Amino acid sequence: MADPFRVFGDNLAPAAVNVLSEIGADVVLMRDAVTPERLTHEMATAPTQAILMRGNPVFSSAVIASNPHLRVIAKHGAGVDGVDIDAATKQRVLVMVAGDANAPAVAEHTIALILALGRDVVSLNARTHSGAWDRATYRGREIRGRTLGLVGFGRIARHVARTAAALGMNVVALGRSKGRVDPALAREAADLAELLTVSDIVSLHAPLTDATRGMIDAARLNAMKSGAILINTARGALVDEDALCTALKSGHLAGAGLDTLAQEPPAKDRPILQAPNLIVTPHIAAQTGASITRTGVEAARNIAAVLMRRDIDRANVVNPAALDPP
Repeated sequence: MADPFRVFGDNLAPAAVNVLSEIGADVVLMRDAVTPERLTHEMATAPTQAILMRGNPVFSSAVIASNPHLRVIAKHGAGVDGVDIDAATKQRVLVMVAGDANAPAVAEHTIALILALGRDVVSLNARTHSGAWDRATYRGREIRGRTLGLVGFGRIARHVARTAAALGMNVVALGRSKGRVDPALAREAADLAELLTVSDIVSLHAPLTDATRGMIDAARLNAMKSGAILINTARGALVDEDALCTALKSGHLAGAGLDTLAQEPPAKDRPILQAPNLIVTPHIAAQTGASITRTGVEAARNIAAVLMRRDIDRANVVNPAALDPP
């Protein structure tokens, strides 16, 4: 293959590299920060047909237009909010996600945050290490019988719903449009307002778009049940972090579990990091060994299908209009 395939990230699972080597792709790993300026420079260095995107670098319309050879941007995961989808579609560049590959790992982490907050695992661990022994006074909260509200009902949310139901939870969900919630897995909420008012735990699984940015603001946090818990393993910018900090400090919310923040990594003095009853993990919900391998292989297969003109898994295509005849 004359034009290279490039991985914008620090590594790629050997099994994924093998998929690309088998089609003769020249795999070029990019380490360190991947900025729009660097993307434009790197793609000008050699005509680039395919990009495998780890993390969330910005593929603006200018970056996409800078390489007329580009045919596919494959995400090592699910979120593509850094890509100008309209620009990619206009240039007939497919934008693809890695299907269900990382969904089980993210769903497990979501449930782990729910359980850790519900039983105060982090705070009790710290108190016990400091010499306290709270057995006589502590009263935990079981999750069985509680209502879990899922904002978004894609692949990850469906895995969460199955696990939550197995743990005895009641599950309500809100999809991108009416009728997208599988009634076998969850009851469909009428709207976000209803979901927030009936849920003991709210878990975010929506993509980041202009419509969803800051969707969990002060008003919506106030609409949640007193003593509820908020979980976010999707995108940090879905939540107004200052408003969340206020809700935690006031005690309106019993806790929050965040695997993602609006600014990553956050500044050390970011107020949200000082909020009580908050668990923060460094955007690692999908970072298990098995998940990384599955995701890399799926992303590589997406690229191979495009470059070798094989059957494309349309369920993985974000912008199907790019497949239409010109």
